[in-house]
Amino acid sequence: MDFGHSDAPSRVKSTKIVIAGGFGVGKTTLVGTVSEIVPLRTEAMVTDASDGIDHLGATPNKDTTTVAMDFGRITLADDLVLYLFGTPGQRRFWFMWDDLITGAIGAV
Repeated sequence: MDFGHSDAPSRVKSTKIVIAGGFGVGKTTLVGTVSEIVPLRTEAMVTDASDGIDHLGATPNKDTTTVAMDFGRITLADDLVLYLFGTPGQRRFWFMWDDLITGAIGAV
């Protein structure tokens, strides 16, 4: 008997990293740049309703914002996948951060 070889497929392990930060700091850009898949994005148009609520001064040309999360993936090895979750940056969406960080091994 050969105990060192198995025809069973190896199990792929996954882990989760959260990319967090304020409005307009580049979370969506980071996930999109490093992800090996086309990232899931939940972008919505910035409207006049955010005037006075969100600090738009540093990003005057920004016309979209993440309203739920960004999601991407990086395969680190044949049996290890890293999932990337980008948080929304606007303060009114920060309540979602608690759910997004659940199970994460780290954050950027």
